[in-house]
Amino acid sequence: MFKGRASMMIIISVAIGAMAALMTGCASTAVGGQSASNSADKTLKITIPGEPTTTDPTKKIETNAEAITSQTNEGIYRKNAKHDIVAGVVEKVVTPTENGTKYTFTIKKNAKWQDGTSVKSEDFVNSIQRQANPTTKSQQTDDIQYIKNFTAVNSGKMDPSKLGIQAVNDRTFTVKLTRKVSFMNYEFTGFYPLQTAAIKKYGSKYGTSASTTVSNGAYVLKGWTGTNDKWRYAKNTHYWDAKNVKISNVKVTVVKEDSTASNMFNSGEIDLTSISGQYVKQNKNNKNLKVTKTARNNYLYFNNKKKSTSNENVRHAISLVINRKQLANNVLGDGSTASDNIVPSGLAKNPTTGEDFNKEMGNLAPTDIAKAKKYWAKAQKELGKTTITLDLLTDDADTEKKLGQYVQGTVQKNLKGLKINVVSVPHATHVTRDFSTDFDIATVGWGPDYTDADDFLAQMVSSGSINFSKWKDDKYEALMAKVEETDKYTAQQRYDFQKQADKRLMEVAAVAPTYQAATAHLVNSKLGGLSWDAFSGSGSQLQYAYWK
Repeated sequence: MFKGRASMMIIISVAIGAMAALMTGCASTAVGGQSASNSADKTLKITIPGEPTTTDPTKKIETNAEAITSQTNEGIYRKNAKHDIVAGVVEKVVTPTENGTKYTFTIKKNAKWQDGTSVKSEDFVNSIQRQANPTTKSQQTDDIQYIKNFTAVNSGKMDPSKLGIQAVNDRTFTVKLTRKVSFMNYEFTGFYPLQTAAIKKYGSKYGTSASTTVSNGAYVLKGWTGTNDKWRYAKNTHYWDAKNVKISNVKVTVVKEDSTASNMFNSGEIDLTSISGQYVKQNKNNKNLKVTKTARNNYLYFNNKKKSTSNENVRHAISLVINRKQLANNVLGDGSTASDNIVPSGLAKNPTTGEDFNKEMGNLAPTDIAKAKKYWAKAQKELGKTTITLDLLTDDADTEKKLGQYVQGTVQKNLKGLKINVVSVPHATHVTRDFSTDFDIATVGWGPDYTDADDFLAQMVSSGSINFSKWKDDKYEALMAKVEETDKYTAQQRYDFQKQADKRLMEVAAVAPTYQAATAHLVNSKLGGLSWDAFSGSGSQLQYAYWK
């Protein structure tokens, strides 16, 4: 699963969710023989559905990496317990100057790294310059693309020192944008500092293990070697808001199978886990079950480097045989809903009428078996083949495998001669193969960072960070270029360009939507402060959790 713009997905379709909590204070009663004063000593045991690829926040691109970095790092801004954007490492949420293009931030005096040294302006400047530098090969640049000179720096045509982020002094730095960006506060939650001394020491090895990771967030990473499936988070005593972090120790275990996670929870081995499908159904009356619909959308990518999957008729045929309601309700059954567009429902609204973007667009990915067969017949004629075999790349997590099996079944049942091989691999392998476009068809997902259709549509331009399919369309590129010209067009004009771009994308079946995800969690009844919203993704804000 990719995390979302500051946050993207190959997608493990099972997200562990972001635990932004509602904390009312530490309970005064004793829990399990522990009083409120020492309840922080009780270890919180949680699961994660796959292996992370890195703990470097400037390189993270998928949900498992985000799950760790969101615990151990804090950016310019952060989400509070009510899911609102508030000041993080800096003193306050600021109002931009110079027609909304310049932000001046002052770092909190008590913002510290885990070793007690102060977070400085150079830590932000060096981090963002490193992220933009093409030699870093960061695949997570969406949140910084609006900074002045980013394109020139990222393409290697300009030195990183010319990027529009500059230190004024040790505690003050500025960020200069190329244009006004209405959702920039969301992006700033993903602007993380990196300790300058650590980067000089570890270089490209930074974030490959706990020993090469330095935290400024609520927790310090312990025991992750880069390949193992168990580690822990220890409270960062130097974190500026450490007094409000109620749980000091967190044990993390990679658990890919929902059956194992459910059994571990029911036996008391873990306190928090995500589940999906039949396990959500089985627990529908369980008071410990928490289900939240998210704005995370999932779809299939087609490799446009290959003759068969670059064929528009093949893409249409496959998309048209997918019954998305059946998939969501009967196959997944975890609260997820059918998705008929690359943009999720409930995300973007018409700036004039307030109408939901998807409601205005209508069903752009219907089910029509008869029409699918006609497209398949056209494809067979164009390709000069009556039989084709395609590999469908998925994660080896439960939801992903179920999705793959469903697509395989409905395609082979309705499109004679088209065979689908489901290839389920570890999440990290999936990510690697996605970025190298090593697939025929791949499951992909994206979780948003802000309430704008651009967060999804921009991923399919040729330079989109998760456009693994390598699909490119001149008409689409031209429309999306207008969407980005916020200084030239009004909000309504921009919205109308988004609708035109969305229509173009879907009418050529550039992607095949599958489902809009819900997160389902089993939560220990003694654990408080956990809640989820539509933007809850893979990062779990455990700093708001507490023992009742």
